[in-house]
Amino acid sequence: MKSRRTSLWHRLGSINLTIVLCIVLTMDLIWGYFCLERKTPIFTPLNDMGLWAWSKTYGLYNLQHTGWFFLLLVLLTAFSLNTFVCTTNRVQQLFASRRGGGQWLGKLAPHVMHYALIVILLGYLCSYLFTDVLTGRTLVPGSSLSLPDTGGTVSLLAYEPDYYHGKRLAFFDDAVITARFRLQLDDGNSQREAVLSCTRPVRFQGYSLHLKNFAPKKKGGMNRKTRVDLSIRKDPGVGIYLVGMGLFSLGLLLYFFDWVMIREKHSS
Repeated sequence: MKSRRTSLWHRLGSINLTIVLCIVLTMDLIWGYFCLERKTPIFTPLNDMGLWAWSKTYGLYNLQHTGWFFLLLVLLTAFSLNTFVCTTNRVQQLFASRRGGGQWLGKLAPHVMHYALIVILLGYLCSYLFTDVLTGRTLVPGSSLSLPDTGGTVSLLAYEPDYYHGKRLAFFDDAVITARFRLQLDDGNSQREAVLSCTRPVRFQGYSLHLKNFAPKKKGGMNRKTRVDLSIRKDPGVGIYLVGMGLFSLGLLLYFFDWVMIREKHSS
């Protein structure tokens, strides 16, 4: 039984498997390129529905256009396993052959970064599988909404846009170039204000609030009622991303450490 596990481990870490996966991944992405042409609306709901619900609806009933995507998930899983096994084997060899001093630490850098990429991919998978998305949430000045399973409420206090007043793009005159919305966040015990914009989501009670749409979009349209459409998400993958980014940063630091050690060795 042990020999079978060992044999499976070595097969998963085979460089031949790595080459085959790279070739098949490339072919699958080429297939996906042609499937995506004029069919992107099929994939748009992924951001709101999550992978599981999307697979049972849009994905299952449009297999001629989505088959490449399901194959991509399988290939990425296999590639991650292959990378993990190869990296682990190499790390074990480094620890077994390490000598005095810290020069061997620099050789860990690429392997730490490989682990980091696997963790980041795992974070993406968790996001698509387990994220709660609340769509169709709209606020107007003075209105509020409650976040599910929390005592938190969000209210819209004010719309504070920046307008385009340049001379080169006349058709943009008085158009909103930066839409900012001042929100009041109430957790039941205290209140605070936060600013929401396209590039600045607001985190509150485990949720992140994202600007999806707004009105008005021109200065002359201020007679239209102000509104902001929100996409509200509770994403368990965020913490995993941060761990992956931390590992990647550690890999970069090890690269820097290795560069310093080599420089000192050549200067001595």
